[in-house]
Amino acid sequence: MKYFAAAFLIFLGFGFQAKADNAVGAVLGDPSGLSARFGLDSFHSIEGALAYSVSGYKGFHMHATYLWDRARTFKTSGDPLYMYYGLGARFISINDGKYDGDVAIGPRAPLGLIYYFENPDLEVFGELSVALDVAPRTDVDLDVGIGVRVRF
Repeated sequence: MKYFAAAFLIFLGFGFQAKADNAVGAVLGDPSGLSARFGLDSFHSIEGALAYSVSGYKGFHMHATYLWDRARTFKTSGDPLYMYYGLGARFISINDGKYDGDVAIGPRAPLGLIYYFENPDLEVFGELSVALDVAPRTDVDLDVGIGVRVRF
């Protein structure tokens, strides 16, 4: 598991030469932890989190997701609010209950809203994500989170 986590970090941190905004911050909800987004272009990005999950399977949670940014734009009195969606994978190292020591793995599909502040360079987001765990047992889970990231 340690080697997988290291490979995941390398993949997120160095695997892409970003052509758009990058951002790092925190997400609160389930899971709660560190969140990062690496822009590929103006309409696509890779998003990931290293966090802790407290519902369903409890334990260290990590995910990576390919996002279609700006799928829909909502006008506001200030800057626009953007909707995004994506497809990726999540992994949970379970440390509680019947499956203690196992790893939950499966695809995830998030749908979210994001608002960009220009000064300071922040983004605020809210996300719902459906995950289908295929191991250690088949199960459907809903992850919900809100967060803030600093863009650079």
